[in-house]
Amino acid sequence: MLAKLTNRNSIATIVSYLMIVAVSLLGITEYPEKRSQSIPILAIFFLLLIVQPLLPPNRKTLSVIYISVQVLLVVALYSIIPQADYWAILLIPTIIYAMRVFSLEVGLLWVVIFIIIVGFIIIDRHGFGVALVYSTAYLFFASYAYLMEKTEKAQAESQQLLLELQESNQKLTELASNAEELAIIKERNRLARELHDSVTQSLYSLTLLSAGWRRLAAKGELDSVEDSFSEIEDVAQQALKEMRLLIYELRPLALENEGLQGALHHRLSAVEKRAGVEARLVMDNVLDLAPEVEEALYAIAIEALNNALKHASATIVTVKLHSSDSLLRMEVIDNGCGFDPLKAEKSRGMGLKSLRERVEHMNGKLEIISSPGAGTDVCVEVAT
Repeated sequence: MLAKLTNRNSIATIVSYLMIVAVSLLGITEYPEKRSQSIPILAIFFLLLIVQPLLPPNRKTLSVIYISVQVLLVVALYSIIPQADYWAILLIPTIIYAMRVFSLEVGLLWVVIFIIIVGFIIIDRHGFGVALVYSTAYLFFASYAYLMEKTEKAQAESQQLLLELQESNQKLTELASNAEELAIIKERNRLARELHDSVTQSLYSLTLLSAGWRRLAAKGELDSVEDSFSEIEDVAQQALKEMRLLIYELRPLALENEGLQGALHHRLSAVEKRAGVEARLVMDNVLDLAPEVEEALYAIAIEALNNALKHASATIVTVKLHSSDSLLRMEVIDNGCGFDPLKAEKSRGMGLKSLRERVEHMNGKLEIISSPGAGTDVCVEVAT
């Protein structure tokens, strides 16, 4: 119950409750001759608002009845005091409730129904301009409720993942019996902290963006709503990408159990494809490589794939493996934003330095073909 009252949707609902209290007091004081009729209806309306958090979200039929009753009460108030256009504000908590309980399509359908009903009443008495103002307010609160619901679900999933990682690390700590196992646990704890930090920062950014949008909307500056939606979506997508990358790194023994081809296939399916990237693994035959070569090639491929996903904004990634009697060639190709390899070398970035050190350790050859706007091709050749 406490969680329901502290999430962002409920906070928005409480704010709208305060607006409703003000509207109700205005209606009662402005039309005292109608108090005997309006006060009982308002009392029923407030009683429904009080019991709203107790309604089970999976009982859709009950939710439909609940919303319908609220609409009928608002229509009844208009029939008693048709001069008070502000009765339309009473439906704002109902809009938030509908967007939280139903799917996006059904929730928006309810909003359209509210706009039609209230608009039909208001246009006849107060004109099209007033109806348009309330319609815009309905759409704003519906959008806000939907975005906050998505943000809270993402945060809950992040916390659940963190708990699972902590439990997993606790079990590994109990089972560790030598220095190698302890080193593995230490690395996993580091990755768990990175997961939590990256997701927390992204969610904090979402909170700031939402707060800024709310302030703009309060000032009536609604022209930037679409840009705000796009920016919020970009931050959320980047958080999901970082989460999937770190979670995948925590999955053990993929290379040892499945070999280089199987581990790469597993990586592309678990990370790139789930992030919406078109990912392909192309190879001409089954490879039989020494474990240390497989480990180095896999690390190089992961580094290149991570760069394509996190920095290059690639939508297509291809990993190619070709072997002959004495030579193995691996390529990681993406259609991302690309970069200038010479400038990257001069910047002393650790990414390219790490790749070159791994290839030199195998006495291999590394070639990076890229340019701004033209994608990247990381090519490695080693003797087999």
